[in-house]
Amino acid sequence: KVVDSALWSFLTAEEAHLIICCEVALDASELRHLAHYEGYDKDDPYIQDFWKILESFDIDHLKKFLAFTTGTDRAPLGGLKDVRFIVQKHGVEPTNRLPTAQTCFNLLLLPRYESAKKMEQCLLLAIENSEGFGLQ
Repeated sequence: KVVDSALWSFLTAEEAHLIICCEVALDASELRHLAHYEGYDKDDPYIQDFWKILESFDIDHLKKFLAFTTGTDRAPLGGLKDVRFIVQKHGVEPTNRLPTAQTCFNLLLLPRYESAKKMEQCLLLAIENSEGFGLQ
C-alpha cells in the first residue's frame, strides 16, 4: 500500500490527484459565477470595475484576496466557481474605511469609493495588511 488510511477510499480519483499533485488553478473570473450582491447590482459599473481589478491581480494578490475574504488562499476542488461569494455595500464616500470581510460567510464588505483607482488602492491595502487570526 502506498497510503495506509481508510480515508483515501472516500476520495474520487480526481480528488486524490489534486491532493497529491497540485492545487486547483485560481481564476478570478470563476468567482463571479455564484457571486451575490447586497446593495449593489451585478451590472453596476462599479461592480464591473471591481471584477476588472480582481481579474488583474497576479496569483499572489489573488491568494491574499481569497485568504482575506474566505479564510483560505486555496480554491475548493471544483474551483472558485463553487465558492458562494457575496459583495455587500458598506458605506459611501466620503470614507476612509477599508474593505473588510467576514470569512465564515465569504462576505466582502465593500464601501462605494469615488473611483476605481481608490477602490483598488483600498483593496490592496486591506489584503496586504490582513493577518486573520495571526496563524502562520
